[in-house]
Amino acid sequence: MAALISTEGVRIGNVVKKEYWAESGFCRKAVTAYEASEKTYAIGTVLGKTLVSGSAAAVAGASNTGNGTMGSITVSAHARVGQYILRITAASGNAGAFEIRNSTGALVGTGNVASAFVGGGLAFTLADGATDFVVGDTFTITVTGTEKYKILENTASDGSAVFAGIYIGTASGFGSTTVAATTDTTVIILERGPAIVAKEALTLGASIDTAAEKAAVYAQMAAVGIIAEAQI
Repeated sequence: MAALISTEGVRIGNVVKKEYWAESGFCRKAVTAYEASEKTYAIGTVLGKTLVSGSAAAVAGASNTGNGTMGSITVSAHARVGQYILRITAASGNAGAFEIRNSTGALVGTGNVASAFVGGGLAFTLADGATDFVVGDTFTITVTGTEKYKILENTASDGSAVFAGIYIGTASGFGSTTVAATTDTTVIILERGPAIVAKEALTLGASIDTAAEKAAVYAQMAAVGIIAEAQI
């Protein structure tokens, strides 16, 4: 008679070595996972996210000098829900330059007044007005939509090639889960730090297989306070 060998799944403690205020869920978030084909998430699976049915609206700063207006904004799957701030950085007659930063303060891109801008999942033209913009004039761009999470692959073209979280369980407990094809599934992720995770316990997408590709993901994690450390 053949011997029976039991195996044990990955536990959250194998992945998350330290997490700020874990009892409050400070670093965690319940999100919607969605995959084109059935996928199994083990604890430690690294996820990206994409924006579905995104839209955006812009509001001019109350103290703006310039009276130019924002044209219609096209939102792609690469955009992120939240507020972007457009700020005029250089003034010029019937023109000018601007920068856009996302809700974390990270630079999304730069552009010019009266010229088409494309970046960060947004596309628009900021029109010049009868009164020119001055340095410091702003617009707040609010993006809304539904964010859906999937296994991070650096070959993805829908925005999910960027780190968005680490799967750590479901609402009913900590363990692996199966995300059925084209089915919204609620999962719990480690979204931000301060936290330390074990590199060896992370499950990366099949397209992330070189040292450089892995390092890029670890850097994206570090940017939100999640440090991936090799275990001794």
